[in-house]
Amino acid sequence: MRLYDAVVVPPLWLFVCLKAPALRSAPRQDRIMWSMWMIWAVSFTIGVPAVRRIIDAAVGLQSFTNLPVHVLSLFAMGALFEFIREATGERAHRRARLRWILLGLAEVGLIVTFFASPLPDGETDLVTVTRSPTITVYWLIFLGYILYGVTSGIRLCWRYGRHASPGPTRTSLRLLGLACCSGLVYVVHRLAHLVAAFGGRELPGGVGVAAITQVLLACTLLLLVASVCWPFLAEGAKRVRLRRQVRAIRPLWQVLTESTPEVVLPLPGDLHKDAELVRYRYVIEIRDSALALSGHVSEQQREAVRSALAGAEPGGPEREATAEAAVLLHAARAERAGEPPRFPERAMVREGGDLDTEAEWLRRVAAALRSPATRSAVEVLRRSTEAAGPGATAGPGPTAPPGAAA
Repeated sequence: MRLYDAVVVPPLWLFVCLKAPALRSAPRQDRIMWSMWMIWAVSFTIGVPAVRRIIDAAVGLQSFTNLPVHVLSLFAMGALFEFIREATGERAHRRARLRWILLGLAEVGLIVTFFASPLPDGETDLVTVTRSPTITVYWLIFLGYILYGVTSGIRLCWRYGRHASPGPTRTSLRLLGLACCSGLVYVVHRLAHLVAAFGGRELPGGVGVAAITQVLLACTLLLLVASVCWPFLAEGAKRVRLRRQVRAIRPLWQVLTESTPEVVLPLPGDLHKDAELVRYRYVIEIRDSALALSGHVSEQQREAVRSALAGAEPGGPEREATAEAAVLLHAARAERAGEPPRFPERAMVREGGDLDTEAEWLRRVAAALRSPATRSAVEVLRRSTEAAGPGATAGPGPTAPPGAAA
């Protein structure tokens, strides 16, 4: 098997097989996409030299396999354009019928010109045969429809991609547009070879022409695979990131909700698997718990913690997270000890502009629960509370991660 076949064929069949089980309930766009990959998988498989020889021998006609390969490729191009139209939300119009009429005419033209042409032996790649006028017409029909498909795809990807919101959809459309651009380069390369041969000049030798054609086709297909897989890969990466955030925030959530169980909302069992919902729940309940506990810490005590950590390393946001972790731990201890709130309620958790920002901040605070600087700051708060006289917190503290507090 050629390197080209080894790079292209297995991923195509892998993609087809992975998508096949969910095909029955899939939306039309996904069924069109699967059909496109299935056609290409069959097309490239029968183009493998060993398979091609078997088919040619069975039919009894040398180079016959080139015809089904190119006929299937035109069908795949029609499916690609329909997939792009569905993906971009382009409405079908009356000219849509023209596209299918052109496809039918192109298929008929390929079949007629193929059987009217002098065919090379089965070991000669048809892309290098340009001396016959009918073969030239054959290639012009094939390349003409491919050119129509890729230019239409570029137009749609450019029109809708530039208006798409930043994210996986825009990236997918850009990759799809790049795949169409790579297909356009393939068409230009083949047309240049035909024009040069028609003018009596030769471009690089037969092996070079076939190799360049294979590289361009492989790049086009790999970009198409990337464009289709990107949203799924991005969604998978998002799920992994959400799970990591949930695991990182959970110790802080546990410390606070043990002291204020009333803020915890019941969540049905199945929803516990939704990392995005669990993260949202943790952020909201940490906020509510911190507000309920804020009456145990005065503004002066918070300033005392900041002063105690003024020279601590690392500085910046990590130092602020450490101060917030110490205040929350101290307030949770006071609540568990049964001390009544003595100060007005106020926000103790820094708020961000969006859920991602807040979750990232709470991850820092949760990580600071285990730091020696947090233990020192909690001790500062304990001493200041004892110095305040009656009403100071005492007794056992909340259950916290090992080393979170003295």
